[in-house]
Amino acid sequence: MIKYPFTLIYLISSLIIIVLPFYWWTYNFGGLVVIETSPFQMSIYFLGTFLKISYVISAALEAFRIFLIIVISRDIYLFLKGKIIRNRILLMLTISYLVYPIIIYIVITYLMSSHGIYSNYSFLEIGKELVSVKYENANLLLTFTFYPQIIYWIALAISFLFIPSYLETRKLKK
Repeated sequence: MIKYPFTLIYLISSLIIIVLPFYWWTYNFGGLVVIETSPFQMSIYFLGTFLKISYVISAALEAFRIFLIIVISRDIYLFLKGKIIRNRILLMLTISYLVYPIIIYIVITYLMSSHGIYSNYSFLEIGKELVSVKYENANLLLTFTFYPQIIYWIALAISFLFIPSYLETRKLKK
């Protein structure tokens, strides 16, 4: 019998989520810019055209994925050898994705105001919003859509397994 089942389930599930090659979130700015992203890959489209910078960004993110695969694999190995492991990686990654819409809001608001562009863009975490943009004599009506993919919800649910994992090992030293 495994002494700390939540920890083992959390570690193995984290490894599986990190290995899966799916996007976690999609950000669509009226079709002008579409960003599909996860902590391990990113695709950026401008007016429907794939931007080659996505390859460079994804290469760096894939290196991060490989690093995490090595770290979590090592943690699973050490755990099976009897060492107590407290790995917060998946928890931190999934929680950080809830902060990205806040960053996007701040950046868009700053860029628009600094260039004299008026917009009714209010903060959007998940869902759709119709945004009116006015610049000099031009009016533009865009639909901003931010939504997580099912894999994100699975990763978020798995990340909360860290809590029972921590509770079952909290009195032990690493």
